[in-house]
Amino acid sequence: MSARFLHILAAAALLPMSGLRAQEAQPREPAPFMIAPPAQQPTVPGPAERKPAEPAPATPAIPASFAFKPLLPAARVTLEGESDTRSWAFYLTQDEAGADLNLDIAFQNALVVMPEASRLTVRINGERIMESPIASSDSLRRNSTAIRKGLLRAGQNTIRFEAVQRHRTDCTVASTYELWTRIDGAGTRLSFKNPAQQSRLRSIDDLPAVGADESGQTTIHIVAPGAASAVAANSILAVAQGVALRGRYSQTTVRISERLPDRIRPGMLTVLLGTGKELRDLIGTLPTEAGTGSFIGFAAHPKFGPAALLVTGESWQDLEAIIAKLLTGPVSRPTNINRKTMGTASWHVPDAPFISDSQVLRFSELGIPTQESSGRRMRVRAVVAMPGDFYANAYGEATLYLDGAFSEILPGDSHIEIFVNGNVAATLPLNTTSGGLFQQTPITIPLRHFRPGINEIWFEAVTLAKSDLACGPGATLPGKNRFALFDTTALAIPNFAKIGVSPNLAAVAGTGFPYSITSQIALLVGRLDIPNLSAAATLLARLAQRADRPLPVDVIGSAAAIGSRPALIVGAAGQMPAGLLPRVGIADTVRSTWPQRADAVVLVPETEGTAVFDAVINRFQGRQTTPEDSGGVAPSTEAIRDRWRGSFGGPVARYFISFDQWLQRTFDLSFAQLRTPSRAPTLYQPAEGAELIAAQASDPDTRHVWTAFVVRQEEALEKNIDRLVTPGNWAGMAGKLTAFRSAQDNHVISADSTAFVMTRPFSLANMRLVFANWMSSNIGIYALTLLAACIGLGIGTFLMLRRLGRHS
Repeated sequence: MSARFLHILAAAALLPMSGLRAQEAQPREPAPFMIAPPAQQPTVPGPAERKPAEPAPATPAIPASFAFKPLLPAARVTLEGESDTRSWAFYLTQDEAGADLNLDIAFQNALVVMPEASRLTVRINGERIMESPIASSDSLRRNSTAIRKGLLRAGQNTIRFEAVQRHRTDCTVASTYELWTRIDGAGTRLSFKNPAQQSRLRSIDDLPAVGADESGQTTIHIVAPGAASAVAANSILAVAQGVALRGRYSQTTVRISERLPDRIRPGMLTVLLGTGKELRDLIGTLPTEAGTGSFIGFAAHPKFGPAALLVTGESWQDLEAIIAKLLTGPVSRPTNINRKTMGTASWHVPDAPFISDSQVLRFSELGIPTQESSGRRMRVRAVVAMPGDFYANAYGEATLYLDGAFSEILPGDSHIEIFVNGNVAATLPLNTTSGGLFQQTPITIPLRHFRPGINEIWFEAVTLAKSDLACGPGATLPGKNRFALFDTTALAIPNFAKIGVSPNLAAVAGTGFPYSITSQIALLVGRLDIPNLSAAATLLARLAQRADRPLPVDVIGSAAAIGSRPALIVGAAGQMPAGLLPRVGIADTVRSTWPQRADAVVLVPETEGTAVFDAVINRFQGRQTTPEDSGGVAPSTEAIRDRWRGSFGGPVARYFISFDQWLQRTFDLSFAQLRTPSRAPTLYQPAEGAELIAAQASDPDTRHVWTAFVVRQEEALEKNIDRLVTPGNWAGMAGKLTAFRSAQDNHVISADSTAFVMTRPFSLANMRLVFANWMSSNIGIYALTLLAACIGLGIGTFLMLRRLGRHS
């Protein structure tokens, strides 16, 4: 008995040791931040047998893979009207393309959309994946479907949303503007059926597969232990530009820090940048391939997840060399070679053709197929790109050669309209009641509606029929086709003047001009710290994408070091050195008054409702008063009568106003065009509510362009630059100064005078176009020149006839 008892005791003593060995045999990794539900954990020994808890890792845990991949280029995509389509590209790694995936869609539609006759169709790489009735006006509708194996491919894939919508009751054209379906970015994504499956980025060519988050934004988090040192600034900015260009992201934000991020989410790329010693101190042992010499590539490590780009070398000089060779070098485009397209695939497929000379583009090349419409309003969209030295704001015409057909319609109300960048550029009435056929019918489009960079062109056909007047039951349902548009329709762009104009923020926003053609740029930041460096990197990433090449930037410490080269200035108002802001057209007192100024009303949701109402009314009425002023004594009857009497002016003033309106309607002219521009410089004082100012001017000493991006509050520097580079705000920059308020509200101040920047070799043909456009912009000078020429011709003719008569 005693021997058997001792044997049992020995076996019991070995149990906890075997449990400890089993635990030690498994590799211990930090518990990941899970997006998907955590996998079932194995049973652990009891409290008495559990190994003492180890201290938490210094680095926050981050996942090795993600459970989903967002697909939208923005927080939401809206499909409007009776028919609308949107298509763009997304990118996958080899592992993701071969995984088991579901397509998740979330959308909501307007209440007036008829679900019985409205459909939403989704296609991936041309194959229909999902079709659903549009019947979710009260809440988001979520659909999910499996994607067949072999449909997706490594690299670029395209997704296309097609909406056919009909109104429940109304047959008017106005009712078609009430039809919309919004695709939600948070619920539209690719879902991995097996989230635990590893999907790593393996080469720099996989950078586009990082994608974006649910709002369409890609965050490049550069972890540089030596970020605070001046020697690291140029390398950090070069990496930000190179990654943004190689990744082809729609909207990029750069964050710089000296430690690893707290967590990694979809749409975020971690870049580890530093010397070998700095990175070893940060993450421990480096991968074998990065152990010696310089290295750029993706490396697996449990501390920084699947999307970490390692950039290292023995010194910062080695880092600059390998960045230039392997990261920015392959996307460095010579300044004297024009590109063929401008990248828009992240939000619109196909890419915009880049028009640098006369060109004819068929609709088939612009991604518009032959199509028929049975609705009251058909609309299609195309995008084209113009160079930074595009100079045709007052002269020249493009021509749309229309191939199409229309059936029986009501004349007068039916027409074709062409919109360019939101402006009505051309209108063609449809006056034949029995229908007709268009065969290369020319429609003239003035070039003044175009601008440098991306231009959106909308073709819209409004076709009303007799049945729309009665609007009986079922009249809004699809019926006989009313309009056909053929893909042989062509847009012909003529030769236009090509010369740079300064100041012109629209060219900076459009193509990064003039920095896109510069060999060296001076970058002056308000303070050489991480927030300022992050804001500058975000701005440069956007400029590099627009310029389609990395910009050669040299970070300097003072304005005196700018020298004879273009300059970029980024920072908060209080950080700017004295005397710098007036050189870009901003009052120097802004440095001290703007950050501390308490604006009367800030239009945010927390603001009192009555104050918001007063501010909006005052703004639309053009008053200078504030809600605080409205609490005084009410104006008398005589004061109100005098104000109204003064606003009308006398009979002579009313005559000139009516004559000016007639000139605008008849000849597209006005008295404002006859005014001589004021040469007196005026320094800008920020308007109420302004949070960021973009200003440009030519340095009077060197004639080089200086562009400043000045933020009101130092604490909001990164946030306001992030808001600036969003597509809506970025496209709104124009003139010599643009002030941004909250949301996408901006105020543009046009340049009083401009200077020309030669961008191409001298050509008489080009200079003739430049001269014609300049004369059209300065019609007063043109009129005086024409008058002087006529007088000279008359005097010369008189003298010649007098001389001939004397000899006879």
